[in-house]
Order: sequence, then structure tokens, then C-alpha cells
Amino acid sequence: MKGFFNELLPKIQEAVVKDYQEILRQVGGEKIYAAVLGTDSDCITLGLNVNTVEHMTKTDIGYGYHDKEAYIEKWGKYMPPEEIEWLKHKNSPIESTKWQPGEWGYFSAEPGGTVDISSLLFAKSMAICDELDDLPEDEFDKIYDEFVVLFMETVTAAFVHLIQNNAFGLDPGEATYFIHMTDDNRAVGIAKESAKRLNSAEVYEQFLKESGLDKLEEGAF
Repeated sequence: MKGFFNELLPKIQEAVVKDYQEILRQVGGEKIYAAVLGTDSDCITLGLNVNTVEHMTKTDIGYGYHDKEAYIEKWGKYMPPEEIEWLKHKNSPIESTKWQPGEWGYFSAEPGGTVDISSLLFAKSMAICDELDDLPEDEFDKIYDEFVVLFMETVTAAFVHLIQNNAFGLDPGEATYFIHMTDDNRAVGIAKESAKRLNSAEVYEQFLKESGLDKLEEGAF
């Protein structure tokens, strides 16, 4: 399994660069403030999501996020309890989509980018499942957990390399980077751990406070 991820590392780096070039075309002159590599709870997808100040502001106004209590009253019945709790803890209600990648404006699904990485991950996952199909559930989970750990290590290493080599063309501290896992209670821990590794201490602390993650240990967001 390690061999698969060793080979995948440079492919992820190349795919993210390709996606980012397409995203830059979409962004135009808007100001980028954050970029994430996102995945799902099984770690069989990967995608680059980017947001800008302009898109965030437009989305916030459209959602009525300027009034946090009114927003929760209107939309809370559609949200899981942990998301409601997260919104309540946010220090910057006027920027309530700032750290919600699902509401961000820019991504790429062009061939040759991270969509191809997702295909490789899915195929590898299916091969593992087929190979381990007869194992007891606890043994299967133990082996698949190794897949998840290696995935996270590889994606983080790729992200670190890209940032250190200024692949995003942004000044230090201009943008915040982290890894996001959708619909999973591990999301908070993954975001916090990755943000700490990918950003300066100052940017990391600001991210925690603005996102409300400084008050959460686990959960989806």
C-alpha cells in the first residue's frame, strides 16, 4: 500500500497545480484568501477548493449571515447539531461562510487534475475491499485505517511541498491552507492538525479563532 501512495505523491502535486491554473482563470482579479484539499470519509476523492473575499461576501449577504441568530432560526432544522454548535461559537458571524468549503466558489473538474487522482483512489479502495472481503469487520477496519492514514500523510506532504515551492503564487500569510473532510466527525481534528502544519503559527491561531475550531475538539463542519 505504501508503494501506491509513494507513486501517488508527485501525481497529486501535478494535479493540484493543474486544477489551480484553471481556478485562477475563473477567479480573475478577485482576492484569494484560502485553499483546501478536500476529501470524503472514505478518502477516495480529492479536490482543490479555493475561495475569494468577493465570493465570500456575496454568499454571506445572500444567506443573511450578518444576523447569526436569525440564520440559525431559519435554517437550523436542516443542520446537524454539531454544525449549529459550530455556528454559535464563531467569532466572526459576518464571515460565516469564510471557513465552510462547501460554500466556496472555485474548483476544477478538468481531466488531468484531481478528478483523475480521485479515480485512482477509488480503484485502489475497491481493490482493497475485494481483497479483504472475507475478513471479519474489525480486521478489515484495521487494514483500511492504514489506507486512510497513508492517504492523509501523502496529501499533507503534497500540500506542504506545493506551499513551500510557492505553487499558489501567494505571499506568505496571504492565504490559509488546510485539509477538509466532508460529513465526518474527524473533520475538526483533520482541519486543525493540517492547518497547524501548513501555515505559520500566526495564521493558524487566527484561523482557529475565526472558524470557531478553537472551541471544538471533534465533529463535522
